[in-house]
Amino acid sequence: MKEIIDVTNLNFSWGNNHVLKDLDINLKENELVSIIGINGAGKSTLLKCLNRILKPDSGEISIFGKQLSDVDLIELAQHISYVPQSIRSNFSMDVFDVVLLGRRPHIQWRIVDNDREKVSKTLRYLNLEEFAFRRFDQLSGGERQRVIIAKAVAQDPAVYLFDEPTSDLDLKNQIEIMKRIKELISVPESSKSALIAIHDINIAARFSDRILLLHEGRIIANGTPQEVLTTKNIAEVFNVTSEIVNMHPDYIRIIIKDEINKNKKTNEAWYYE
Repeated sequence: MKEIIDVTNLNFSWGNNHVLKDLDINLKENELVSIIGINGAGKSTLLKCLNRILKPDSGEISIFGKQLSDVDLIELAQHISYVPQSIRSNFSMDVFDVVLLGRRPHIQWRIVDNDREKVSKTLRYLNLEEFAFRRFDQLSGGERQRVIIAKAVAQDPAVYLFDEPTSDLDLKNQIEIMKRIKELISVPESSKSALIAIHDINIAARFSDRILLLHEGRIIANGTPQEVLTTKNIAEVFNVTSEIVNMHPDYIRIIIKDEINKNKKTNEAWYYE
């Protein structure tokens, strides 16, 4: 697979807090990669460095072989779409127009029919047609999150950066959104990929091609869900005991056990069909 993003020796600090330490990461086309770790591990910081919201202390980031620092903002927006963890925008416009904002990097002089058609297809694809002419600022938190994801999809980038894209969604919509993201980047001719910071390790296990386990600023494991999500790694990073169950040839299920009575299963995580 062709490499889209390459990160070498990336470091970032907030004051004296060294958040990211000598990270080496690559992202290939048609690949969904999840970043997992505890709160404060640096997941969001990494995504912001990749989108030039934050400037690393040192290290190199390239996209399609070109240094990220040499990419102008319009070209960057054509290559990368980013959905933040919290949706602060309160657009006073219809959902259709909010999603249409995702087309801005591709618009030359004016909006054309192709842009409107791209938005319509995106709304259909994400089952948001009924929201098209509702006001964004009158939607629930979960509905807004789905619309912002649609805006990123309509942007039609090579790389999707998602920071907790399912955090405000109910279980049905969590699965639906992850399925759609997986479909988007799995089309061979699309040459797309996605990097997702996520808390739910079972969602990561179900949908990821690879998982990056981030702990104390470093990647301590990088591989398939079966390779990364071991009881040893889960104990080291999350300080809990777990059981790994092979419920399906293609993915695993993680059951978190009680720390006090390790024979009692108190928090059985979801299993996805």
